[in-house]
Amino acid sequence: MRPVLVLVLQHQPNTPFPYLRRVPHLLSSHRSILSSFGASEKPGAVQSQIVAILKEADAGLPVKEVCRKHGISSPTYYKWKSKYGGMEASDLRRVKELEAENARLKRMYADLALENTAMKDVIAKKL
Repeated sequence: MRPVLVLVLQHQPNTPFPYLRRVPHLLSSHRSILSSFGASEKPGAVQSQIVAILKEADAGLPVKEVCRKHGISSPTYYKWKSKYGGMEASDLRRVKELEAENARLKRMYADLALENTAMKDVIAKKL
């Protein structure tokens, strides 16, 4: 049986053209087919795109217009604004690097704490 690519045609009100929305649960099983059509494997905005979208709204464009133009929802826009508002792309990159380093350090601490507890248990059993 041949795999079938399913795309949903959805019309947004107040837009002249309908757009195609990828069905998320089918993305994982049809990556090779989707890539042949030019669809990305990981949906989502790049950090520089997020900053550019926020700057457009700050420049005076209505939020609804910005959201419609970039195909995002209003809650997504406001989530980005609360998280990344006032940042430049370089600041955003630095925050992501710090978050990754923080996660790595937390894992290291958890490993060392577990090791320390195990050593204390061994010492307590010997005494």
